Amino acid sequence: MTSNEFWQKAKAELKLKDDESFAGDIGFEARGFAGTEKIAALLAGKKRAAFSTFAVYAIDNEILPVGGEYYIVKNADEEAVCAIQIQRVEIIPFNEVPWNLAALEGEDANLQEWRDRTRETLEEEAEIIGYEFREDIKLVFIEFEIAVR
Repeated sequence: MTSNEFWQKAKAELKLKDDESFAGDIGFEARGFAGTEKIAALLAGKKRAAFSTFAVYAIDNEILPVGGEYYIVKNADEEAVCAIQIQRVEIIPFNEVPWNLAALEGEDANLQEWRDRTRETLEEEAEIIGYEFREDIKLVFIEFEIAVR
C-alpha cells in the first residue's frame, strides 16, 4: 500500500478531516535488516522515539517535526506499515541525553550502550554528509506513538 492510500485509511480510522494531510514518510534507516528490526520494535511497542542530528536538518534545509504531526512509516520495500503521531520534539546535545530518553529508542540495554552505538552511527554519518561530530553535537529527539496500523 502506498503512503497516500494508507493515509486515506488512517484518516478514516482517526476521524480526521478530508483535507488533513500527513507530514511525510519515515523509513527508520531502512538499510535492509537494520530498518526491518527497527520497524518490528516499533510495531511491538518497544521503539517510541528516534534521534537524528540537527546538522542533517540544517544541511537538507528540512523543517523540524512538530508535536501532533502524522508520518507514514515505510519498510525497505517502500510499503506503508503504519502511521505515527509525533508526541514531542526536543533538541538536546549528544553528551546530555539521559537514559530515560535514550531508552525510548528501544535498542539498547543501558546509556553507555546507546552512546557507543549512536556515536558510531553519527561518526559514519558525519563522514558521509560532511559535518563534524562532537560530543556536544545537537540531536533532535522525536517521541511518537503509533496512531494507525
